[in-house]
Amino acid sequence: ASFYVLDEVDAALDKTNSEKLAKLIRDYCNKAQYVVISHNDAVISEGDVLYGVSMKPETGLSAVVSLKA
Repeated sequence: ASFYVLDEVDAALDKTNSEKLAKLIRDYCNKAQYVVISHNDAVISEGDVLYGVSMKPETGLSAVVSLKA
């Protein structure tokens, strides 16, 4: 496929294996696009574009923040 969505595939992994997964996804990025949902720093740090979503307490609405690496 040319596009993959991975939702917290690293949730049960330790730090070492999360780093291995992040590098593996990075290696495959030249063949496809990946959207990876994660809370893990080792995985997040490999991203080209990062999006964060949080709720504004005063309004209860979601706020999206992006960062291009």
